[in-house]
Amino acid sequence: MTAVEARVRSVLDAPRGHRFSRTPAPALARRSTLPETWEERQQRLLRQMVGNPKVAYRIEHGVMPHWMIVAKERREQAVREAKRREAEPGPIPPRRPRGRHRAPRWRGGWAAATLTYGIALVAGMISQAVALFW
Repeated sequence: MTAVEARVRSVLDAPRGHRFSRTPAPALARRSTLPETWEERQQRLLRQMVGNPKVAYRIEHGVMPHWMIVAKERREQAVREAKRREAEPGPIPPRRPRGRHRAPRWRGGWAAATLTYGIALVAGMISQAVALFW
């Protein structure tokens, strides 16, 4: 048996997980153990993106345009008004119709259904009688 065959045999005879040696990976250098705040992260990212025209515009004009700030305030005011209106007692809202929402509603009730069935029954009896006498 040659040296190569002996090495192959020793690898194949080793238990699972111990067949091949693993070289250790270098440890990653850690910068800081404390997490950075949102503002610190934002400033770090802005420093990395120097020269980007969108970033320059954002630094010059702010994070959001004025109309977006006004729209947010209006939405928040509407939510506050809605909560205030919900707290006030008011008239009882109408009940929503039950059942399938696209199905046609039967307006006649059981009386109209009975009358329709009766008319169909009488028409069938008359047509049967006429057919027998012809």
